[in-house]
Amino acid sequence: MKTSRRTRTVVVAVLVAAAAAAAGCGEDKKLKVYGLEPNQGDFQGGTTVHIKGNGFQAGGVKNAKVYFGDRQGTVIKFDGDKDLYVTAPGGKKGETVDVKIIFEPGGQIPVPKSYTFVEIKDTDVDDLSTDKVK
Repeated sequence: MKTSRRTRTVVVAVLVAAAAAAAGCGEDKKLKVYGLEPNQGDFQGGTTVHIKGNGFQAGGVKNAKVYFGDRQGTVIKFDGDKDLYVTAPGGKKGETVDVKIIFEPGGQIPVPKSYTFVEIKDTDVDDLSTDKVK
């Protein structure tokens, strides 16, 4: 099948646009939060939470404060424009709280009822005993 020069040009343009979209070119840089992972952690604190979003560093590095209910977490690091890592504080066992991310500059983004404090049982060395494996 023979194709015209115009058809080949259109096909190449579509492929270039698709590649640019896949590479993240031209995507929305507006400050957004899409979710938290994990959405629960130890009520005693110390769980590393990955906050996923967009625009975290667009236009320059931002500072952030992250609150789990009324308790402030500890920001570990930004990883590019889409990832923020924070250590969650402790809270009341079984309590589900709002998470609020305050970007400076940029404003605040609430994530309602998005994190639950649970009891995480540590694995004991005795739990790993080979005597229990048959």
